[in-house]
Amino acid sequence: MKSDEAGHLPLQADTIRSFVVDACGGEREVVMQMVDFFLNSAENLHKEMESGLAAEDFPTTRRAAHSLKSSSRMFSAESLSSLCAEAEELAKQEKGDALALLLPRVRAELTWLANELPAFCAGMLA
Repeated sequence: MKSDEAGHLPLQADTIRSFVVDACGGEREVVMQMVDFFLNSAENLHKEMESGLAAEDFPTTRRAAHSLKSSSRMFSAESLSSLCAEAEELAKQEKGDALALLLPRVRAELTWLANELPAFCAGMLA
């Protein structure tokens, strides 16, 4: 997979279709609700990662990174999933300084995804 100039891996319709669209029976409204739920959940997990890091609560940071890594894959957000895998490993090793440098990249990827994913999914269902 080739990334764009900003380093984002492209969203993959086949992945989203098999994990989300088919599971929702192809119903547009349900799929878009799942997209909203995922994006809200992703935001909350990122906040958990930040608060866990601030409190030096590495198990909480690790769990949040792991959860976001897994759910990101369902929506073909491979760049976000990779960053979360890295965050999970850094939390496991209790490398707070490296995590502090990584979390803004996770934030940037979430911002990109929040802008791209709804329109991408809506386009798939048109």
